[in-house]
Amino acid sequence: MSEKTKGAPTLSLPGEVRDSRKIDGLQNRVERYQHLKTLALETAEYLKGQPDVKAFQGLVSRVRDCGNYLQFRNYYTVDQVLLHRASFCDQHLLCQFCALLRGAKYTRKYMEKVELVINEKPWLKPYLVSLTIKNGPDLRERYAHIIRSMGKMMQLRRDAGKGRRETIEMSKADGGVYNIEVKRGEGSGEWHPHVHSTWLCEEAPDSFKLSREWEEITGDSIIVDSRPFDDDPVSAFLEVFAYALKFSTMEKDDLWTAFKLLRGKRMIRSFGSLFGVPEPETLTDEPLSDDLPYIDMLYRWAASGYTYTGPSQKRFLGVSEENIFPSTPSLSLRG
Repeated sequence: MSEKTKGAPTLSLPGEVRDSRKIDGLQNRVERYQHLKTLALETAEYLKGQPDVKAFQGLVSRVRDCGNYLQFRNYYTVDQVLLHRASFCDQHLLCQFCALLRGAKYTRKYMEKVELVINEKPWLKPYLVSLTIKNGPDLRERYAHIIRSMGKMMQLRRDAGKGRRETIEMSKADGGVYNIEVKRGEGSGEWHPHVHSTWLCEEAPDSFKLSREWEEITGDSIIVDSRPFDDDPVSAFLEVFAYALKFSTMEKDDLWTAFKLLRGKRMIRSFGSLFGVPEPETLTDEPLSDDLPYIDMLYRWAASGYTYTGPSQKRFLGVSEENIFPSTPSLSLRG
């Protein structure tokens, strides 16, 4: 990471999820996207120097052009400003910009699902459950190992639910969602795939029993962690879906290696009452009703920052532009 971007607020998944969508929160949002756009340019520059990038036609230009424009829709009568259109590369395993927005959309979608489930089953509580495997030098082999291990645990849970065997700790989960995070292990320098998951349980998972079961499943790992999120369930999902951001902050050589091996793989899976949440089709915000008046506010990337270019489309209802967003000039971030 360059000195220019070091320490910048680029990886704020909580900020993206919790930030206000009101007009007074727009500048913070655009500033965050400006830092992410800069990192996308750095990644594109790195990719240009990789001889094997030619096998991925158009990849460099897609990453380079990610976030070239942002079109926000200002529903001024309800004070909601939503990202309506944008130019994204959709390479979340390489691009921190796309990783942030994808993680935020997943978080919101699963929180909506959790709210529905808990309304029906108010005795359920969210738990953050993490599972690790032994580090290894071969990423392909380690990834296959953790996928097999999770598949076996899921099958044991299904068999227990059908009365074919005794229950396991995962049987306590009414539903859940998990992701596979990949990084280099501290100290060993070897590949360290691991799982972060959120389980909805009436009874807390027993970490000691879970550790024994996980060792039987993996043959090489006993390290697990389980903790409740009673006070702030959103934090459990922020931890789970922050994986893509952590992935895209690896050293560039490791990032490129992992991308080539893991592109197209299913890194997020769900089960039970949380099954069926679809993958986000777009990275933009969900629109409000077409009946509401709005103004589209366009930002374009130029040289070193975003410049607000004014309303690109208007649907006024007898209101002047100055009365809708009188502070618009302060939103210019160029330079």
